Amino acid sequence: MQHLFPGEITIGIDYSASRSTHLPYSSFSNTRNRNFIPSSLLAQIVADPTIVGCGPDPGDSNINITNCLGSLVPNPFLNLFTGPTAIFNEPAAPQYNNKFIPLINLLRPFPQFDGTLQGLPNFGATASYNSLQVRFQKRASHYLSFEGNYTFSKAIDNSSAGANSFIGGLGFGVPQQLDQLQGEKSDSANDATHRFVMATIVDLPLGRGRWIGRDMNRILDGIIGGWSISTIVTFQTGQPLALIVSDGALADGVQRPDVVCSGGLSSGLSYHRAAATGASIFNNDCFQAPDQQVPGNAPRFFSGLRTDGIHNADLSFLKQFNIHEHMSLQIRGEFFNFTNTPRFGYPDLAVGSDTFGQVTTTALGSTPRRTQIGVRFQF
Repeated sequence: MQHLFPGEITIGIDYSASRSTHLPYSSFSNTRNRNFIPSSLLAQIVADPTIVGCGPDPGDSNINITNCLGSLVPNPFLNLFTGPTAIFNEPAAPQYNNKFIPLINLLRPFPQFDGTLQGLPNFGATASYNSLQVRFQKRASHYLSFEGNYTFSKAIDNSSAGANSFIGGLGFGVPQQLDQLQGEKSDSANDATHRFVMATIVDLPLGRGRWIGRDMNRILDGIIGGWSISTIVTFQTGQPLALIVSDGALADGVQRPDVVCSGGLSSGLSYHRAAATGASIFNNDCFQAPDQQVPGNAPRFFSGLRTDGIHNADLSFLKQFNIHEHMSLQIRGEFFNFTNTPRFGYPDLAVGSDTFGQVTTTALGSTPRRTQIGVRFQF
């Protein structure tokens, strides 16, 4: 939908949506691994560690489960590769030649392999995108012209990759359990709810032949008359954040925290304030580490917890002197990130870390204000 308003202002409104299926999971997801302990078996072990020979100490069962899964047991494959009964020759594979191997290897579907077994990519990922896009433009008249757009959108997927997704800690948004991928659906690491960009050019109505100072002295006009100001402003919501457990213990997956409060996950501090004070950007009391070998209830990415957004303004000044019919002199001053506003990097995302929630870096690509001044002679 588009309409032309008085003053040569055009406003257009669009709705754009897409849905994609059979997408490959990102390389961060580890979904090519086919040799992982089934979540159902892991839950049984947590409920009754004795089924795999783990004898929990009183009040310390979870730690004992993790230690037990990593404990060494006799290698049942040894006689197939060494000694008089050997039928295979794999001298470079320690899994086959060691007398003892970790117990967890025998609980995986392919116990003959030590660790991961890479298969074909998983093409089960999905993604959806919905957006309302507003475009506006004013053609040059009355010393003013502008053009810009505003986008209100939502991106959802169960595996994220892309140019922007690294900002929110893409490497942390990976599956907890590889056979429970239905629980990975969340806001995309690339999601940015609001984005506003506007470019404006203003010819100051001051100087000879203009609205103010039409008959201005030529010397004075050369100093204060005929200037143009251009700006480009960009505002964008930050990307969602993914939280992990600093000392996570979840076999073959990355353990997420438990969310233990119904709201108020953020401390309410801005990134600038958190960086200045060393305080946490999160409400740390809302997160805790789950028991070992138990997946947390946190989503892959939190919609309400986001990176620092973009707040950038570029500004330029331009003055042109017409020396002769075919000669002109142009003076230009340009200021990038005019307000000198930094974009901070994502905070410490590991629950249980001493610095959890603290903001200590700026985002990749964030630069302080830069200024350049130039003179151009045309003939």
